[in-house]
Amino acid sequence: MLVDDGAGVLWSVDPEDVRELSALGVLAWEGREGKPSGPAYEWTAFNLLCNAAPTPFLLNGERFYSVDSFHEALKLPEGTAERAACAIAPFLEARRLTHKIRSEAFTYRGQTIAVGSAEHEGLLAAAVSAKVAQNPDVQIALRETGTARLVFPLSYTDHPGALARVTPLTLMIERWKQRHSTL
Repeated sequence: MLVDDGAGVLWSVDPEDVRELSALGVLAWEGREGKPSGPAYEWTAFNLLCNAAPTPFLLNGERFYSVDSFHEALKLPEGTAERAACAIAPFLEARRLTHKIRSEAFTYRGQTIAVGSAEHEGLLAAAVSAKVAQNPDVQIALRETGTARLVFPLSYTDHPGALARVTPLTLMIERWKQRHSTL
């Protein structure tokens, strides 16, 4: 049975042509003294594809600091000052604001959405797409990945969460759209 996994369309058929979506160097040193120099420790180029990157975007009239800030804000009650503050906070602050909150569902635009559902993943994909569409530097960084397969490094579990599942595929679809919109 032939499995259509996207190779040759969304990414290269070369199994070695892979890029991990990780900005651990930036996150580990953010706000700390003695930060090493170099692009691995800055929010530039490829690191802008990371969900924590400060790449503000609007989604359904709401402003978000990053995709991770959006993801964390969903854990807070809709329409509250806390959710609004989380939405515009850098990732580490957004995570601090929600670190003890665990729920099976959240509310977005008046709808209750189950965590990990197709609707949840669709909403996350919309956030990633908005980030790409509204940030020219992200578009450039994405274009510079060529045809590499983008993957999310699984450092803690073999079962990635919704954001880890959605981000690489959404970015590769956005890259494909960029390449084909100019043809």
